[in-house]
Amino acid sequence: MPSDVTILEHLFEEQPIVESRKLSFGFAFFKRTVDIVTSLILLPIIVVICALALILNPILNRGKLFYTQNRVGKNNTVFRIYKLRTMQGGAESTKFATEEKSRITPLGRFMRNIHVDELPQIVNVLIGDMSLIGPRPEQPEFFQNYVQNIEGFSRRQSVRPGVSGLAQLCYGYTDSPVGARRKLKWDLEYIHHQGFFLETQIYLRTFVYIFFRIGKCLLDMIKPTKKG
Repeated sequence: MPSDVTILEHLFEEQPIVESRKLSFGFAFFKRTVDIVTSLILLPIIVVICALALILNPILNRGKLFYTQNRVGKNNTVFRIYKLRTMQGGAESTKFATEEKSRITPLGRFMRNIHVDELPQIVNVLIGDMSLIGPRPEQPEFFQNYVQNIEGFSRRQSVRPGVSGLAQLCYGYTDSPVGARRKLKWDLEYIHHQGFFLETQIYLRTFVYIFFRIGKCLLDMIKPTKKG
């Protein structure tokens, strides 16, 4: 079986990295305005969800309500990302989520399925650490590894990381260097082509995706009742 390095070399040959371009003032202003306005609209919803999680935590998710972790942002600046806790224990670890499935609580699993655990990142958006749309921020340890082994990876840091983004919609979650290299293509495509049209398209597709996930989870919850 070929090594990750060999696979990455082939991927790099097949998917050349595009050049980034400077953002116009108009689009940069539009993007930040949308970030702030959308975050302020979502804040009351997040407060209600956090209150519900706080009530259910003692039964289904014992422990702290929030979880924070270091991530690498724009210009390699390290910041603390906020999430609703979904795992047992509060110790921070440098692992992929797929390596810690056994620690996920019943409530945490539900929150992850509909991505509601990501909602507190709206605070990161408001204070400017993140944007609604952009490359997903990596843990510092993974980031250093990818920078050393994946050509062009550091160029993702030319923009604010995002809660959602083109790579997330087109590829999804990854837990390997090979997946990180494939997602890099989409991240750099976004950085190169970002503008009003692409931003709006990703924005709308994200909402459609979230509503689809919520609907699917609700249907899965109803199915056992129908069988009975």
